[in-house]
Amino acid sequence: MSPLLRQAMTVSLAGICLWSLGAAAWASESGPASRTPGPAPIVAQAETAAPVPSGSQGPTVLPPGGSSVEDLLLQKGTITMDEWIQIRAEQEYSGAESARRIDAIEDWKTRTELLPMLRDKVNFGLNALQFLYSHQDAHVPEGKSQDNFSIRRSELLFWGRISDTLPRWHALMEFQSINFGRETPTGGSGAATGQPIAATFFRESYIDFRPFQSWAPYMNFIRMGIFRMPFGIFTETSGGLRDIISSPYLTSVGSGNGNRTGSAGSIDFLQERDFFVDVRGKLFNRLEYVAGIMNNNNFHANATGANAPKSFYTRVRLFGSDVSWISFTTIQGESNNANTNINGRGKGAFDRYGLDFRYTSKIIPGFMVQGEWWQGHDGSNQTTVGRPANGACLDQSICGGSGAPGAQRRTWYVLAKYLISDGPLQNWEPTVMYEQFDPSTSMSNDLYTRTILGLTYYFENFPPKVQSKIQFNYEFRHHQGNGPGVAYDTTFDAFAQNAFLVQFQIRFM
Repeated sequence: MSPLLRQAMTVSLAGICLWSLGAAAWASESGPASRTPGPAPIVAQAETAAPVPSGSQGPTVLPPGGSSVEDLLLQKGTITMDEWIQIRAEQEYSGAESARRIDAIEDWKTRTELLPMLRDKVNFGLNALQFLYSHQDAHVPEGKSQDNFSIRRSELLFWGRISDTLPRWHALMEFQSINFGRETPTGGSGAATGQPIAATFFRESYIDFRPFQSWAPYMNFIRMGIFRMPFGIFTETSGGLRDIISSPYLTSVGSGNGNRTGSAGSIDFLQERDFFVDVRGKLFNRLEYVAGIMNNNNFHANATGANAPKSFYTRVRLFGSDVSWISFTTIQGESNNANTNINGRGKGAFDRYGLDFRYTSKIIPGFMVQGEWWQGHDGSNQTTVGRPANGACLDQSICGGSGAPGAQRRTWYVLAKYLISDGPLQNWEPTVMYEQFDPSTSMSNDLYTRTILGLTYYFENFPPKVQSKIQFNYEFRHHQGNGPGVAYDTTFDAFAQNAFLVQFQIRFM
């Protein structure tokens, strides 16, 4: 309704009210004998009768049933018939829209009530859909840089709650535009050439079990299955919630065999997923713990070595607030991998020690800094595995001992970001990260370093449920070499070549 029309209605209504009050007061003072007839009642006429335009002589005839405000305004000539028709049309549309929404809600309610057994028990969402553009300053034989479009992640997540005893089940299915397989040497031509021979679709699958309700939160639940490593920050963070595009050197680096995102090297310092059974809980409302057992490198190193020695791990995390903490993690076990070309690990003692922290500022809202420091020992590779020796490998030519000594490795990074919450740069988030990886602390001239400058824009940002964003990362990469006195050429080393990455992502749970 136009402002002029609303003003006219207000003035007219005020006039009608004042006239009525005055007439009532006069009638009361004069008494019944002196009362004079009031204005003639409004008589509804046929729909074909048209009102007399404002300013003309003669009465205005109302449409049938005319008793609303807009009808009275039409009778007094304050509004025209066209304006009256517009008001009625808006009222009818509003009523129809409200009725439509009510019907839609009732229909959805009816549909959901048809499946009461599935309510809260089965949910699904888009864990991460990422479209990636990468430009790498790599020197290919033609002397040109490399540009590439790809689907980085395409993940569907299914989860639900069965009962208090089974508070969560979880299954993550991943689809990729490439054969997302692991080099799994089990004998045969495919294994001999080191080519991926299998694709993985279910990336995570686990169940949370709470046997003792009275123990919560001291023992929140027991988790069993395949899931992300509960170590540090990056390995436990879903790829759809990470602040940088590339995987950190913490998870994969080495020997110039990385891809454009700077991952997929020959050394897995910490793999992102494994087979686990662990117990999780919280003490004193501040101290969180995780303790369990895992397959360790047998997850993807030796398919037939699933019964090899396991690794044990613990993590304690002290919270300063809900979003700030410091953690200590330790992993102890034995590696059964005799092929260092798979993940750099040898056969023998295996351990990892890690510290991580995150500080989320309350003084500067939107500012966060986090870091991780890890060190660990990979066992020597001096024993010929044989056939079948602990079931580790059936092909001695592939898995036989090479005589390589063990290695002490170290890696660390620091990351800071600031989310701008107001002003012309609202929803932009600059990020900076620096990291190092030392394949052998006893060897020189082998250090990997990387500095990442990032800029993210959030279209929606309600983590962890909804997040759509575009990320820009430029990576300054450097690799010293492969050790003292070893000839080294960076021509085809992805870890020694800068890269520019752009990634668009949606996430909806």
